[in-house]
Amino acid sequence: MNAMELNVLKFGGTSVKDAETISKVYEIVSKNNGKQAIVVSAHAGVTNMLVDICNSSKDAISPILSELFKKHSSIANELGVLDKLKDFIRNELSEIDVITNYLPLSPQLKDVVMSKGEILSSTIISTYFTSKGLKSSHVDAREVMKTNSRFTNAELEFVISCNIILDRFNSEFNLNDITVMGGFIASDEEGRPTTLGRGGSDYSAAVIASALGANELQIWTDVNGILTSDPRVIDGVKKVRKLSYSEASELSFFGAKVLHPSTIHPAVKKGIPVRVKNTFNPSDEGTLVLSEKSNIKMIKAIAFRKNVVTITLCSNRMLGAYGFMSKVFQIFENLKIPVDIVTTSEVSISVTVDKNEYNPLIEKELSQLGDVVITDDNAIIAAIGEGIKQTAGIANRLFGSLKGINISMVSVGASEVNLSIVVKEIDLQRAISLLHEEFFSSDLDQEFFE
Repeated sequence: MNAMELNVLKFGGTSVKDAETISKVYEIVSKNNGKQAIVVSAHAGVTNMLVDICNSSKDAISPILSELFKKHSSIANELGVLDKLKDFIRNELSEIDVITNYLPLSPQLKDVVMSKGEILSSTIISTYFTSKGLKSSHVDAREVMKTNSRFTNAELEFVISCNIILDRFNSEFNLNDITVMGGFIASDEEGRPTTLGRGGSDYSAAVIASALGANELQIWTDVNGILTSDPRVIDGVKKVRKLSYSEASELSFFGAKVLHPSTIHPAVKKGIPVRVKNTFNPSDEGTLVLSEKSNIKMIKAIAFRKNVVTITLCSNRMLGAYGFMSKVFQIFENLKIPVDIVTTSEVSISVTVDKNEYNPLIEKELSQLGDVVITDDNAIIAAIGEGIKQTAGIANRLFGSLKGINISMVSVGASEVNLSIVVKEIDLQRAISLLHEEFFSSDLDQEFFE
């Protein structure tokens, strides 16, 4: 398949939220050369409405269904395809109405309801493309994406799905230049609808790209790409032109929501570049995520996490002992508290946990091993970049720029791409500003930043 130019383009909910944005998607797609597999999410807001249906009482569902019919009919009407799709939209929503006679819904029936958003959006968009003269066809994701029967969060049968995808899309591309498919949805071996969980549309697109050996996977959203830091916290952020998959993975851990690396892993594993682009500014080249590591050792972004609890255990029993750490982490495991950062000395161990994951019982349990100090007004700041652990001078610059700010923990750990520190949350904005000024204020490599 990759003998020809083939790109996979995924458009998220904000990119297909209404007729105006879908028109922008058409302009993007119509200007491209080669074959294109288009994967779309539900129209913005629709998935949340379907969740509400799954969790509502029967008498509350009718108004939501009416709103869904109005929304999809309005979009189809503004795109000039309502006459072709009115009955289809009504029939799909009528099926939801019938299903809600069986409240509370089983996971299997919830997936039938949740699948409707992508079924409707992909059908509307494909019909619109055809009406505009594009050689376009629609592929029902339930026919090509095969999963186990773990409803509401199904696991893809990867090899089976790739074989079906290759066969089906080859047939479609023999006749048309463009295929449109809904993301997020699939079916089990018995043909019952399943869903891949939130973020599933990116994953669907990555699977399609992997199966077809695409030249590039493009994730179209509402920002120009991945930034050097959060523009809601500091001014003057830059766009990162290129990132490695490892760097993107670290950024997502710290809350960068543009891209979740686990969802694009099938494409990256195949060596397919992933590009994050802005539907509302298509001329911008966006951010390119590459599977290979960069030879240029530099900080690419300053990320952070708020609401961090630090837990410090001091005990002379640690000194020269073996098995002590095992006892400590067994307590965390028993209480199901995930640990983020760990630092140790001869007689103490400090860890950070997310405040939402914190269990007050941890203090009582750990106090059996030593003295415990807990603070909950902290934040983690992470400098992200390939090879920074091995690059002389970066740590000196980082700590030197934070004069006057107390750093309670430092972790360079096993990761080659992450140097993390813990500060008081009250110092977070100032610390990020100082770090960003130090590393991104001037003399940036134009290959990597804009």
